[in-house]
Amino acid sequence: MFADLGHLSVIFAFAACFYAAIISTLGAVRNDDRFVQSGRVALFMTLPLILLGALGLWHALITHDFGVQYVANVSSRSTPLFFRITALWGSQNGSLLFWCLIMAGFVAAAMAKPWTDDKPLLPWVTTSMALVLAFFLFLTLFLANPFVRTDFPPEDGRGLNPLLRHPGMIIHPPMLYSGYTGLLVPFAYCIASLVTRRTDNLWLHASRRWTLVGWAFLTAGLALGGRWAHDVLGWGGYWGWDPSENKPLITWLIATAFLHSAMIQEKRGMFKNWNVFLIMLTFASMFFGTAFIRSGLLTSVHAFAASDIGPYFMIAMLAILVVCAVLWLTRLDTLKSERTLDSAFSREGIFLIQNVLFLSTAFTVFIGTIFPVLSEAVADTKITVGPPFYDQVAVPQLMALVVLMGVAPLLAWHKASGKAVLRQMAVPLAFAVAVMLALYLGGADKPVPLLGFGLCAYTLAQTVAEYVRGVRARMQANGESVPLALVRLAERNQRRYGGYLVHLGVVLLAIGAIGKGFYGYDVIRTVNLNESFTVGGYTFTYRGIRPVQCEFNDCQTVQAMLLMQAPDGSLSALFPSRDFYPEQQHTATIPFTAGHFNEEVYVLLSGWERNGAIASFHVYINPLINWIWIGSVVMILGFLVAYWRAPEREALPVVRRPAVQAAAA
Repeated sequence: MFADLGHLSVIFAFAACFYAAIISTLGAVRNDDRFVQSGRVALFMTLPLILLGALGLWHALITHDFGVQYVANVSSRSTPLFFRITALWGSQNGSLLFWCLIMAGFVAAAMAKPWTDDKPLLPWVTTSMALVLAFFLFLTLFLANPFVRTDFPPEDGRGLNPLLRHPGMIIHPPMLYSGYTGLLVPFAYCIASLVTRRTDNLWLHASRRWTLVGWAFLTAGLALGGRWAHDVLGWGGYWGWDPSENKPLITWLIATAFLHSAMIQEKRGMFKNWNVFLIMLTFASMFFGTAFIRSGLLTSVHAFAASDIGPYFMIAMLAILVVCAVLWLTRLDTLKSERTLDSAFSREGIFLIQNVLFLSTAFTVFIGTIFPVLSEAVADTKITVGPPFYDQVAVPQLMALVVLMGVAPLLAWHKASGKAVLRQMAVPLAFAVAVMLALYLGGADKPVPLLGFGLCAYTLAQTVAEYVRGVRARMQANGESVPLALVRLAERNQRRYGGYLVHLGVVLLAIGAIGKGFYGYDVIRTVNLNESFTVGGYTFTYRGIRPVQCEFNDCQTVQAMLLMQAPDGSLSALFPSRDFYPEQQHTATIPFTAGHFNEEVYVLLSGWERNGAIASFHVYINPLINWIWIGSVVMILGFLVAYWRAPEREALPVVRRPAVQAAAA
C-alpha cells in the first residue's frame, strides 16, 4: 500500500512540474507576479511529493515486499538493512527515482532562496527546471517504473548486485547525481538570461555558488568511483578509462573550464558568448553520457544493457541543443564582450589557453569513449579504445594544465610584465630542478615521469608561494600571527585562495598518478603450494587456500594466504579472496592491500587448481597511489574555502599583492 501511495505521489509531482512550467511562462508573458509565485510554489512542492514516493519504495525494500518487481530484483531476505536502504539506487528504475529526488531537492532550494536582484529571471528559471524535472519523472513513470507489481511474488529476492556492496559505490551515485543536478541551476539561470535578453552578468552572479556545488559533487563522485574501482573491481589502481568513468569526467572538465572562464566575464566583461556555450555544453554532456551508458551501446562495468531510456536521453539532449542554439544565435547582440583581449601574455590569455586545453581533453576522452560505436556504425567492427590511447593523448594535455596552474597566478590582468613573472618564477623553478635532481640521483631516471614530477614540484612551490606572500604581507601590515593571517587572507578572497587549494589537490593527485603509472608493477604469477616468487623487491610465499565465512549471507568465500617479506626484511600475511554469489551467478575478486603509505602492495587471487595445490596471483605494486586520495580530499577542502561565507568584519585592511600587477602597470 505504501508503495502504491508513493507511486501516486510521483504522478502528482509530474503534474506539478507541468503546471509550474505553464503558469510561470504565462506569468512572464503577462508580467503577473501571482502566476510566477504560483509556479514557484508548485515546483517547490515536487520535493515532498517525490520524497513521499521514495519513502514508499524504501518501505517496500525494508519490509521485503517482493510483490514490487524492483524490490525482488535488488534485495533479498538476507540483505542487511543498510543495503536494502541503499538498494533504492541499486538498479536503473530506482536510481532514476532517486535522481529525481535529488533534483527536486536542488530545485526546491533554488525556489526557496530569497529572490531579490535576480527576481526578473525567476519565471524562466522555474520553467526551465520544471521541464527538465518533468522529463526525468516521465522516464520514471512510463519507461522505468520502480513501483510495478507482479502477480506472482517470489518467496525471496535476488539480492543486491555484489559490486554495489561497498561504501564508495553506495556514496558514489548520489554524489554524481548531485553534481549533475547541481549544474541544472546555472543552466536554468543562463536560459532565463537569454530569454529575457539581459546584457549584464546577473545570471553568473546568481548561479556561481550553485556551479561550485555541482562541481564539488562531481569531484567527490569521481574520487569515490575511483576508490570503488580500487577496492572492488580488482583493477589494481583507481582508473581504467571505463565509459562510466569517462562520462562524468567529460562533464567535470567542461564545468571546470566554465568556472575559470566565468571569472573573466565577471572581472573583465569578456567571453560572454563563450560562457553561455560552456554551460550549455556542460549540461548537454550529462545527457549524452547518460544516454550512451543507459542504452547499452557502450560496454561498461555498470552500464544498463538494452535499456529503453537511452534513446529518450538522446532525444532530450538533441532538443536541449536545438533550443540552446536558437537562443544563443538569436541573442548574439546581447552577448558582445565589453573589452577585447589586450595581450595573450595576461591572466585572461592564460585562462583562455586553459579553457582550450580543458575542452580539447574533454573532446579527446569523448572521442575515445564513443569510438567503438562509431567504428561499428562505419566499418561494422567494434574497435575498443584502451588506456594507452588516453595515456598518450589526454594525459599530456592534463599535465600542461598542471603547469598553467602555476603560471596563471603570476600574470596580471590586461598585460603582464615578463621580467616580473620570471623573477617570481625563479624560486619555484629552482625548487623543481632540485626535486628532479634529487629524484635522478635516487634512481628515478625515466625522463617522462621525471619531467612530470618536476612540473608538479614547480606548480606546488608556486601555489604555496602565493599563500606565503599573502600571509607575509598581512603579518607586516597588521601584525597578525601566521594562523590568523592565513584565515583573514582566505576571508578577503575566498575564491582565489580556495582555488589555490584546489590546485594543490590536483598537484598531489598528479603526483600519485605519475608514481602509480610509471613506477608500479603489474605481474601475474602461478605457483605451487609453499613456492615463492618476487615482485618489485617483495617476496611472496604461497601457503594455501581455505573456505571462510563470507561477509554476506548469500555468498561463499575462498581465501588464500601469502607470506610477504618486504625489502626491509619485515614479514606480513596477506589474505586475498574470492566471493561467489550463487543467486546472481557472480564472482567478486577481493584484493588485499599491504605495504606502507608511499608504496601499496595490492594482491588478487586469480584462481586455483587441484584444491589449492596450484594458485595464481595478480600482484600490483602501486607507488604513491595514496596521494591520489589525499589530493581528492584537498580539492574538496578548496571548494569549502571558496564556498564558505566569511563573516562581515569592519575595516578589514586591503592587502596589496607585491609583484606582477604593480610591475605590469
